[in-house]
Amino acid sequence: MSSLRAELTAGGSRVPAYRMLVPPGWEVFDLSDASEAAVISRAETRLRSQGRGDLAAAFVPHVREALSGLRKQNAFAYAFAGEASPTWGLGTASLVGLKRISTPELSLDDVVRTAIVSHAAAPLAGDERIVRWIERRPVTLDGQAVTSLMLNYMIPVPGTRRTQAVHWVVNVAHDPALPDDHESLKAWELLFDGHVATFSWVNDAEGPGRGA
Repeated sequence: MSSLRAELTAGGSRVPAYRMLVPPGWEVFDLSDASEAAVISRAETRLRSQGRGDLAAAFVPHVREALSGLRKQNAFAYAFAGEASPTWGLGTASLVGLKRISTPELSLDDVVRTAIVSHAAAPLAGDERIVRWIERRPVTLDGQAVTSLMLNYMIPVPGTRRTQAVHWVVNVAHDPALPDDHESLKAWELLFDGHVATFSWVNDAEGPGRGA
């Protein structure tokens, strides 16, 4: 496992210093221009080495569009399985870190209340710092109809009176015919429940139980 915060130190972050473990073999990136260029360059090199230079040209605008969308959502980090990651056996997934800020129209308390009512949100493994809930949405991926399993984890930023939070979102694309309790989907839930539970603020002197 690797430290997500350590991966982001060079590029900076729009949230206070933190630590969180990610699955073995997962690669973590910030939303800087330098990281975008590195991701595109590596992907182009891999595609051309596989004789798929035709796909490289189409891949670049796709990545740029996706990262532009993340920036508009106030994302500060994203991660996915590297080529050597054992999680490839479970399917395709990604992790995105968003900074959420209350607005006069929608407070973060409202977001959590809606998640409780609509998605049975609850503290992660009894940890009152982290609110967890699951959503499922039909999406289109590369022209194919799939279902997106979304694992959501909301963590308030200390000292902001719950007006700012880190929101981790895991997206798992899968066949719509797969039942909600399929073992591979449950494996994703267990995997990220365990990793997000390692989240801690670096300067949180009061320990993991500190509130917002």
